[in-house]
Amino acid sequence: MSCLPFTRSRAALAAAGVFLLVPAVSLAAATTAYMTTTAMAAKIHGLVPQIPTNNTSAPSQITSTVCRGLGPAHNGRYATFRCKATLGNGTAVVWARALAGGRFCASATGLASCPAPPAVAGDPRICADPPTPPTADPNKCALGASELALIRAMKTNFGDPNWLIRNAACNGSNLTRKCTFSSHTAYGIYYTSTITFALADSVWTATIVTSGGGGTSTCTVQPDPSTAGGAPSVWVSGPTPTCTH
Repeated sequence: MSCLPFTRSRAALAAAGVFLLVPAVSLAAATTAYMTTTAMAAKIHGLVPQIPTNNTSAPSQITSTVCRGLGPAHNGRYATFRCKATLGNGTAVVWARALAGGRFCASATGLASCPAPPAVAGDPRICADPPTPPTADPNKCALGASELALIRAMKTNFGDPNWLIRNAACNGSNLTRKCTFSSHTAYGIYYTSTITFALADSVWTATIVTSGGGGTSTCTVQPDPSTAGGAPSVWVSGPTPTCTH
């Protein structure tokens, strides 16, 4: 696993295309949501969100959390929070944002990782990953989107619709990841890809720059366009990626 404990084995990556989507719950409304500090603290526990630890082979486990509100209070509630989470081996700062319907977003890498409404369709930080979808852990969501976009890009890059990824390890946060991996057809050859998500003209795109095996390529990947704004993004399918060498 990587320095952020979000990497997956080949088997998990192969299964990543079988996400069980919860009924789409829109985050598109621009109305600011509020929550008490106690309510937000109660949501940040266990593996939500995952936090980097010195032992990269073991996920973080949050045992207790205390939050304070940021900005002015609205009837004792706040829109954003700075929280202190207690782990088995210390403490960590978690930033959180209240979302409509009692939902939330929590990140150990800053509020910038939490998309503020209105959310545009295909945002890689919104997913249906358990235990508390959607968006509760945007870095975990973005990692999953990165892996799916990478697999689609490499199928086009190598001209093989049956291409499989091996030995993948990714690190990074928010909208940027760096992944190393090998191919099922070329044992011992490793590739490195930088994956950057960006929003332009209301469309999310992943740009994937890959080197290794004696060459380089740049691919662009977009999510399934049928996804509604604010609903869990779908990066396992979409328009055929384009690649240049």
